[in-house]
Amino acid sequence: MEKKNVLDQEFLDLLKTMVLKFNLSLKDGNLGGNRSKAKGSSVEFSDFREYVPGDDFRRIDWRALARFEKVYIKLFMEEREAPITIFVDKSKSMDFSLKRETAIKMAATFAFSSLKEYNSVSTIMFDQKASSYELNQKGQPAFARIINLLENTTFADDSDLYSVINSWQPRFKKGLTVLITDLMYDAKLEETMKLLTYKKQKIVLCHILSQEELYPELEGNLRLIDSETDEHMDILTGTDAVNLYAKTLSHYISTTKETCSKYKADYLLLNSAKPVEQLLKQLHVRTN
Repeated sequence: MEKKNVLDQEFLDLLKTMVLKFNLSLKDGNLGGNRSKAKGSSVEFSDFREYVPGDDFRRIDWRALARFEKVYIKLFMEEREAPITIFVDKSKSMDFSLKRETAIKMAATFAFSSLKEYNSVSTIMFDQKASSYELNQKGQPAFARIINLLENTTFADDSDLYSVINSWQPRFKKGLTVLITDLMYDAKLEETMKLLTYKKQKIVLCHILSQEELYPELEGNLRLIDSETDEHMDILTGTDAVNLYAKTLSHYISTTKETCSKYKADYLLLNSAKPVEQLLKQLHVRTN
């Protein structure tokens, strides 16, 4: 059965209202729409963008203001872009209970906001390897290619985040890396974070879990089946089992948060059953 597109017009209109800034600092320039600290000798005109508070008013293009009735400033060649890299887990467990839909929407949100700020965006769909991707996309027209990638990827097999990041490391330049995954595997999170930090990445981990995974209804005789390996376990559930599950999950999430905090990464725990508007309210990414 063919899956319905996740990114409908209503969601795309919602993205246009999002303001997600990435204020990382580079020695040789700035990221995206921020002002460059590089002095440089080049003053070659490059592009326009809308004025934001704090911009040098001397760079306002008055002709553009008169023509479009909006305030634009001139961009020059010494201004640098931020490389934003988005990794989306396409494992079989991510195709459960709206997790796929949440992953696609989150990836689209980061991509759209980054392109809007004139950043360079790479979107990678991964399982045990980086299986499909759109690299170094720039400008709003590139968003259509990213949508096509997100919507037409099959979520199957199992994942290995650390191996993917390790194999990708020669491509990293200082910037922002977004990890979108349910972590339903041995992600070697400590090693992954350490490697990304070494590669000078600001990290955002979007940890997606379903309502059933966060608050399972366990009662009676159940067979639990691993969606990726098909291994199963027969259990007899009850109050004790529910309490043990809740305690184990809480410890796991707490440990994941601590690992993120250790490497100054942002951690977003996302319940795939929540409305999109609630998910987007969590996107207050600390990038200072």
